[in-house]
Amino acid sequence: MVETAIANHSRELLDASRILGSTRWGSTARAWCVSYLFMGMDQIFASNQDPIAGINELFDNLTSFLRAATVSGINQLGSTLTQAASEDADSNRRTIEKVTGQYYGRLFRAFSSSSFWVEPVELLRTRLERNGIDISQLERKKVLDAGCGGGRYTVAWRLLGAGRVVGVDVSAIGIASAQQRVKEAGLDKVSFRKGSVLDLPFPDESFDIVFSNGVLHHTVDWQRGISEIVRVVKTGGIGWLYLIENPGGLFWAVIKVLRELMKGENREFARVSLQMLGIPDNRIFYMLDHVMAPINLQLRPAEIEECLVSAGATQIRRLNRGADFDRIERIYQNEPFAQLKYGIGENRYIFSKE
Repeated sequence: MVETAIANHSRELLDASRILGSTRWGSTARAWCVSYLFMGMDQIFASNQDPIAGINELFDNLTSFLRAATVSGINQLGSTLTQAASEDADSNRRTIEKVTGQYYGRLFRAFSSSSFWVEPVELLRTRLERNGIDISQLERKKVLDAGCGGGRYTVAWRLLGAGRVVGVDVSAIGIASAQQRVKEAGLDKVSFRKGSVLDLPFPDESFDIVFSNGVLHHTVDWQRGISEIVRVVKTGGIGWLYLIENPGGLFWAVIKVLRELMKGENREFARVSLQMLGIPDNRIFYMLDHVMAPINLQLRPAEIEECLVSAGATQIRRLNRGADFDRIERIYQNEPFAQLKYGIGENRYIFSKE
């Protein structure tokens, strides 16, 4: 297994991280480790060389850095930072939803204008076109963005021509930020509503298109979420679903290590620590998204497809194309060592209901 190939090197890094302590300097250093590993992983994956040795070298470099900090005593700088472990220890659904909503709300709120208005439209258009998904007569369609976060894909659907778009999310921060952006831009026929993807606040068959992009793998009951999405799709309508893949290759193996490294860290402090490095907010989101979310499930296609069928979905199709940086697209383009690096690629599905 991929995890076995990096196990010893990642274990030494985690041991060095624990010895580092819980001062503000230590928490900052751990957040910087996230950036270092993502930057290094991107470079290694782009080199088209066998990536195992390169990933292990990254772990070793960080281990040496953290051990040196401990020996020098610099890790003792700053007061102890309040940790977030108690939030993760409570599996109560409402607590998880609140923590997740606040976490993503703060990440999305910081997005630049380009990351909010331009990037999502291009990504969505590319993914739809490359997979041959017909969105003709979109101006007649009512779209739901189920788990909209900061609302950028809600807006993207409207900018692509959807007649009316509704975004729903548990994050009060995200909803407020999205509403403010849309109001300031004067964009009509877009609305937002606070609510859970596990209990969508809409009647059966309310929408022509239901879009759930990278949401349910962060919830306490992804199967219920799928049932809710299928429930509110109109007969003859379409649904879009993205869930994290299993197996996920080296990419997700590194994420698992980083989740352990950052376990219990203050989420907002981690975000600010990466901002100190001058990293753009959309890149910070990309790095912290799965590293610090309370729940981060990886699912096999068979599990997802079985759940979709049970919920009443038909014409289920797993998409095999994506935007240029999507893992599934790199597999499609037969990038060297693609399956080792990315596993099976993103679980993106399109489905209907009869």
